[in-house]
Amino acid sequence: MKGNLSSLEIDALTEIFNIGVGRAANSLNKMVSQTVDLTIPEIEILPNKTAKAKLNFDNDIEISAVTQRFDGDFKGQAILMFSKESGLQLVSTLLGNKVPLEDLSELEQDSLVEIGNVILNACFGTVINFLKSSINIEMPEFVQGNINKVFTYSSENDWSLYIKVKFSLPNENIEGYISFIMDITSLEIFQESVRKFVHGITNNSDN
Repeated sequence: MKGNLSSLEIDALTEIFNIGVGRAANSLNKMVSQTVDLTIPEIEILPNKTAKAKLNFDNDIEISAVTQRFDGDFKGQAILMFSKESGLQLVSTLLGNKVPLEDLSELEQDSLVEIGNVILNACFGTVINFLKSSINIEMPEFVQGNINKVFTYSSENDWSLYIKVKFSLPNENIEGYISFIMDITSLEIFQESVRKFVHGITNNSDN
């Protein structure tokens, strides 16, 4: 594994994802007809085992997740995760609190896939544009179960781009996580793309 990103490169990547998250928030505002605040992403590059532990989901907690696989210049899997309770609360808000929580389960999958599609594609689109990368994105899928079912990877020795974003609505406090799981080769290619992006910025500022 090559060296981790420098603080400048992490700052640049945080800003790129922050733009993507901002675009996602604007879309979600329209979906839920109220202001949705998404915090500045907390970004780290971590071994899969460490990233999984940082998600703070015990094995007995049921998770609702939307996953999207991607390939191209780098490949892997993006995951948007909520505790089942947070997911249901978000869906309830999306539907205008018109459906009792006990009746939401049958609507949860389609609603969360729609939300996940908005958030993950906003992040993907922004990253691809800034890093000038070519990525193919599969259709999103809904997964429900504990952390071991949702957060899957081929090896604990592979690494993840760990991103934590907090979703805040006026009357709720809903927390979600976004994680990008890549194998070592893909992550190194991704890191190199970030370095080239930062190098281009610093060179232009010097001219």
